[in-house]
Amino acid sequence: MKRGAMRWLYVFGMLLLLAGAAQPALAADKPGWGIVITPADQSVDVAPATQVILTFSGPVRLTNNKEPTKQTWTSLIQLTDGKKRKVPFSAEWDKAKRVLTIDPVGNLEAGQSFTVKLPEKKLKNDRGQVNPEVSVAFSTKKPVDTIAPRAAILPGHGAKQVKLQEKVTLQFAEEVRLASGDVLSSKTAGPLVRVTDDAGANVAHTVTWNKSKRMLTVKPKGKWQPYRTYQVELLPGLLQDTAGNGNPSQRSSFTTGAK
Repeated sequence: MKRGAMRWLYVFGMLLLLAGAAQPALAADKPGWGIVITPADQSVDVAPATQVILTFSGPVRLTNNKEPTKQTWTSLIQLTDGKKRKVPFSAEWDKAKRVLTIDPVGNLEAGQSFTVKLPEKKLKNDRGQVNPEVSVAFSTKKPVDTIAPRAAILPGHGAKQVKLQEKVTLQFAEEVRLASGDVLSSKTAGPLVRVTDDAGANVAHTVTWNKSKRMLTVKPKGKWQPYRTYQVELLPGLLQDTAGNGNPSQRSSFTTGAK
C-alpha cells in the first residue's frame, strides 16, 4: 500500500476515534435542560425567611402536556428538612418568566439543613424531552441569642413571713460569666448583689456561687431582723451569657416574720 493511502487511513481512523469520544458528551447534553435553583447547592447561613426560586431556561409543561398550576407544583416539588420530613409550602408560578417561587409556610427553622428536589420525568421542555432529577441542599443561619440572662430569685418579690435564717438564692437558666472577664467564683461574686433594709441602709452579707447549679446564694452576716423589709438587688451589666448579652437589674423585696 502506498504511503499516501496509509496516511489517509490513519487520519480517517483518528477522526472515527474522536467522533466516538465526543459521542458521550453529546448524549449528556441531549436533554437540553437548564434549571437554576436559589439558594445554590451547599449554601450556608441562609436566612430562615428565604424563599426557594427555580428558574427554567425554556418553556415547560407537564408530561401529560398540560400547563403546571400552583397545585401541581406543590405535588411535584419536594421540600424536606434534615430528618427527611416534608416542609409545607405554597407555590407561585410565573409562566412568562418561567420562574417558580417556593414559599415555606412560616419561616424555615433556624440552624437546620433542607433539601429541595424536582424528581425526574415530571416535566417536558419545548423539545418534548423529560426533565432530569434536580436537587439542592442548603442550611439556614443559626439562631442569634439576644435574650439577656435573668435569675429566678427566692424568696420572691413581696414574700412575707420569711424566716430569719433563710437564704436568698438567684438561679440562672443558662451559663453566665463575669462581664469583666474574671472567673466567676464565690471570691468574685460579692459585688454582684446589693442588700438594703427598709430604711435604705446597706446590709452586710456574703455571696457564694455554685457553678453546677448556676446559683448565687446571699446570706446576711448574722440573721435577718424580725418584721423588717429587705431588698436584694442584682446589679446590671456585671454578668453576661455565652452570647455576650448583659444581665438586667433585678430586685426582690421581702418581709421577715417573728424570731
